[in-house]
Amino acid sequence: MKNFLKSVLIFIMFGVLAISCSSDSTDSSTKPCTPIACLNGGTSNANCGCDCPQGFSGSNCSTQITPTLIKITQIKVIDFPMTTTNGNQWDQVALGNSVRPDIFPILSLGSSILLQGAVVQDAVNTNIYTWTPTQPISLTPSQFTSQLSLNLYDEDTTENVFMGGFNFNVYNSTGGFPASKIINTATSPYKFELILSYVW
Repeated sequence: MKNFLKSVLIFIMFGVLAISCSSDSTDSSTKPCTPIACLNGGTSNANCGCDCPQGFSGSNCSTQITPTLIKITQIKVIDFPMTTTNGNQWDQVALGNSVRPDIFPILSLGSSILLQGAVVQDAVNTNIYTWTPTQPISLTPSQFTSQLSLNLYDEDTTENVFMGGFNFNVYNSTGGFPASKIINTATSPYKFELILSYVW
């Protein structure tokens, strides 16, 4: 009888241990999770989710958040033609023994001029010219869908001469947040660059 009770107790103890181990193994807090692929520079975290960089949200960082401001901190002219389309010099009369163009950019939103850069005398297209506004040019979300105009002019003695330029949108709702935006086309001799920053 004593041996029988002993066997029953041992059986009960093993049963309790088995149930306990089984319970532990199915505990969702200790069960390993399956990591997901994080997009747009997101990084996997300990919960198999994603820690998203600024400007993105969602379980895998796939949702782009519209910024509250886009700031244009610099405008660069990277390339332009040294002569007009018919082969003439921009400056018809040599000033200081030079017929090279005296360039300046104008950035506009509709009829509003956002920046008119100072004139660079005797510019050559092997150089890159940079204009930095005193205060960054801030664009709000309502302006993101409006086309900006960026044009290059040659200062002349009688009137400023339009050289060339582009209309463009500064923001793309699926294009991320590039620190710079190149503005040109494959067939145009003009090339600009905007240096950008974002606020959320």
